[in-house]
Amino acid sequence: MANNLNITSAARKQASAHSRRLLTWISYLLTGLLVVIFLFPWLWVFSLGFKTRAEIMSPNIVWIWTPTLNNFIEVLFVKGYWRLIINSLIVAVSAVTLCIVIGVPTAYAFSRFPIPGKESWFYMILTFRMAPAVVLALPLYVIFARIKLLGTYGAPILAHCTFTLPFVIWLMRSFFDDIPKEIDAAAMTDGYSRAEAFFYAVLPLVKSGIVAVALFSIIFSWNEFLYGLILTSDATRPVASQIPSLIRPHGTLWGEVCALATTASLPVAILIFALQRQLVRGLSFGAVKG
Repeated sequence: MANNLNITSAARKQASAHSRRLLTWISYLLTGLLVVIFLFPWLWVFSLGFKTRAEIMSPNIVWIWTPTLNNFIEVLFVKGYWRLIINSLIVAVSAVTLCIVIGVPTAYAFSRFPIPGKESWFYMILTFRMAPAVVLALPLYVIFARIKLLGTYGAPILAHCTFTLPFVIWLMRSFFDDIPKEIDAAAMTDGYSRAEAFFYAVLPLVKSGIVAVALFSIIFSWNEFLYGLILTSDATRPVASQIPSLIRPHGTLWGEVCALATTASLPVAILIFALQRQLVRGLSFGAVKG
């Protein structure tokens, strides 16, 4: 009887291990399938950048071809569009830095201080994030023209703050709300001022949240089209607003469009991969409480 029980127990363990291995392989397969589905549009654009115009415009899909760098050389170096990527970096990093410096302390104030009409002020700030960019385009154009910022880096940087700053305040407030107020009180009991408690006790706890907010804000600023088109000059225009210039009367230069789009996506992709751990921590911040 004991031998039969041991055999049955071993068989159950073996079947359980087999089921776990099967579920693991199924999860890997589904994950790989989802990755292929999500990456397919980018990979398709990436492949078109290495094709000739005849191969791109062919009525039949060309699956096997000899890769060429002509599109990348033409759009980046002959036309000089590599400068547009530098412009996008300047605008995005400057706008996000400004919004983080202003938005994080503002979110802390909304979370901690008894501001009269706090919720009304908070939702009024959010309305700027909800408003379409075209609503603010004309007023911003007039204002920047009068203060002689039109065509400079300052115009798109300040314009991007209109939708990035509310996002930073809104998301960072939720992060600060998840930090117990007792931490502030304990820090001030130890002799810290309110500002020192914010910088040395609370801010390190939301570092991952700040990274996540900054990454999303950079993506929003990087992909913004309208303000970069109407508030800048040829010398300061970001890359997203210049891609339509490759649409010509005789036809769209699809190879150059795909080459420029692929190159423009790389800085953000590299940044996300470099900070992915901080991004995951920031997105899961407060999801599990002890």
